Amino acid sequence: MSKEDVMSFIEIVKVIASISTPVIVAIFGFLFLRRIESVKAEVAKQSEFHKKWAEQFFGCCQEFMSSIERELAILNFLQGLENPNDEFGTELQKELSRLHPYISELELRIRRSVVFAPKKGHSVTQAANACLVLMGTLVKLGKGSFDEIIEKMNNFNIAARAAHAEMLGVE
Repeated sequence: MSKEDVMSFIEIVKVIASISTPVIVAIFGFLFLRRIESVKAEVAKQSEFHKKWAEQFFGCCQEFMSSIERELAILNFLQGLENPNDEFGTELQKELSRLHPYISELELRIRRSVVFAPKKGHSVTQAANACLVLMGTLVKLGKGSFDEIIEKMNNFNIAARAAHAEMLGVE
């Protein structure tokens, strides 16, 4: 092989290298972009999953609070009635009888939902349980303080907000 053949061969290799380098870079770039898009899609799915659970948790917490407020309002109103056993009082007592199991059901949903807030979820469960215990005592024994229950409701709201933020990843 002569020097010219070697030089010619080297020139051919240079041309092939200069042509193939952008092609190889383009192929790797395309594969890299596909992988990035796949990861982005997976992250979006996970984010959507957490967002949906956070929305359900939020709605459940709001319903829990509204139901306790309704129960407190009925109890307060019944205390002020001259005859709580008249037709209207009886109707309110029936509503009260329906509300308490519903509030327990909401508390169970909350306990189930906080699994997606492993750091802050326990305080929500404790606060919801504290509300239930005080409400149960008030309903069954007629003993308790509305102010104490409202304080526990405020604690619940603070804990629920922190857990909701954790679920959304915006702590």
